[in-house]
Amino acid sequence: MNSPKRILDRVASVIRLHKLINDNDHVIVAVSGGADSLALLHILEGIDLPLNLVALYIDHGLRPDETPHEIKAIESNCSSLKIPFLVRTVNVHELVAQKKHSLEEAARILRYRALEEVRQECGAKLIAVGHTADDQAEEFFIRLIRGSSSRGLSGMKPKRDNIVRPLLYETKEHLVNFLSDRGVNWCLDSSNLDRRFLRNRVRLDLLPLLEEKFNPSLRKTILQNMDVLSEEDSFLDEHTSDAYVDCIEFSELPINGEKHSELSISSEKILASHPAIRRRIVEKCCWHMGVQPTYEQICTLISFIENGQNGRELHLADGVRAEKLPHKLRLSRPLPEGIIRGSKHPASSIYQSIPAPGRYTIAGLEKELVLEELPVTTDKKKSEGELWVDQAKISFPLLLRSFQTGERFYPCGGVGSKKLSRYFNDRKIPSKERPAWPVLLSENKIVALVGLQLDSSFRISSDTSRILSIQWRDQIS
Repeated sequence: MNSPKRILDRVASVIRLHKLINDNDHVIVAVSGGADSLALLHILEGIDLPLNLVALYIDHGLRPDETPHEIKAIESNCSSLKIPFLVRTVNVHELVAQKKHSLEEAARILRYRALEEVRQECGAKLIAVGHTADDQAEEFFIRLIRGSSSRGLSGMKPKRDNIVRPLLYETKEHLVNFLSDRGVNWCLDSSNLDRRFLRNRVRLDLLPLLEEKFNPSLRKTILQNMDVLSEEDSFLDEHTSDAYVDCIEFSELPINGEKHSELSISSEKILASHPAIRRRIVEKCCWHMGVQPTYEQICTLISFIENGQNGRELHLADGVRAEKLPHKLRLSRPLPEGIIRGSKHPASSIYQSIPAPGRYTIAGLEKELVLEELPVTTDKKKSEGELWVDQAKISFPLLLRSFQTGERFYPCGGVGSKKLSRYFNDRKIPSKERPAWPVLLSENKIVALVGLQLDSSFRISSDTSRILSIQWRDQIS
């Protein structure tokens, strides 16, 4: 049942079923010297599939007494298999010293970063790692203990981006027997016995206890449940994808001349969806912004969409801000690169002379002011935010500058004057956008809050002979 030939056939079948690897693919194989990764190397070399393999050992700098022996063992295997072998060193202690990650997490981050760097350097298509069915069962309890959604509990996938896991349905026992049958020796990693790490406590203590006291076939039961969860997750993911496209708008926020990606979630559309889909949309948005959300954060964001006060914001990881706006929630990084604390980015100051009708790029904001002369008889329809002025009532050059505290104007349709700050409140303009809001002036008189409202002194009337269109829009490349 578990002869070397049978294992080769099973792994080849998994590769074909999940479309993990194609003929002649260039693959980086992560090899630690342990049984799982050495079995992966020998299996990929032995299956009936032509591949270009490169073995890569990552030295984490954590076990200096064992590393040379592991490198020598892998080198010997690669020599017999005629597979190129590379070693890459990473500094785990340096990342841990920054106090952002645990030792285990820092090692994982740097390991995958190094694997990806080598993949790109070699022009390889894929990275193969030796996760097994036993790792999958351990991962279930790790995610359960730390708190995870059904997606997390469905476990690792055979393929994610450039990472493939051909051994995900094989047990460690079968792989050890495979290597023994081929006369291949492997190394033992002493860190796998260190109970400081949660994974080791799950492997060495929790799983044996549950198997002994509750269910001898526990690993098999867990894998079956994970398979069910995975299928249900795929079903929900399909429905989430459609709702996600319908609910989300992507844009770019100009900050100090740089473009920062942001997205907006329609409050009405997401709240109309089923709670299960709702949570997944929010989770997917967080992942898009590079944030790994917890259950509590997802629930908080949904509550914020439903009941949050406009203009308020929540601080997420890595400088991401969730800002409640009328009819939507905006996720963005509003601060300059490298800054994650604080709420408001420095507003770009506007002070620009406008000598005549035309198109004017506004430095630092990635915006354009477009002034266009129109005949009174025009049949053009106004675009959103476009304002029409009686051109005879203004004098060039005009001045475009930032809003100033205490200013007043006479908004069209209103009675009397109003402070610009009060008008911003009425229109629910977020406070962080106000300092750089453009005000257009003629001879020191406010003509318009560009993109929002005219001063009534400059509106068109039955006596108007020429119209000046004012538009405020994203800069066209």
